[in-house]
Amino acid sequence: MTKYRPAHEFVIFATWDAEAGAWSAHGDDIPGLVIEAENRDHLKSRVDDAAMDLIKLNKVHIDRDGGELRIVTGERVSVLAAA
Repeated sequence: MTKYRPAHEFVIFATWDAEAGAWSAHGDDIPGLVIEAENRDHLKSRVDDAAMDLIKLNKVHIDRDGGELRIVTGERVSVLAAA
């Protein structure tokens, strides 16, 4: 069954791992997207290539208006609702 996703932004989170000397990226909107690269330019290129393949593989439908990839660098912040 094909999942439906209206035109929107696919958010990719990227962080620098000083110990590994590499950038690491993942995106909850694109299952399976986990990428590492030695610099931001290479990371962006690898994310661009992998994202389209994974969107097709996961059968995520994109409207004719398309979608955008947004790579966010820095710390990911989680917001938890009070119980």
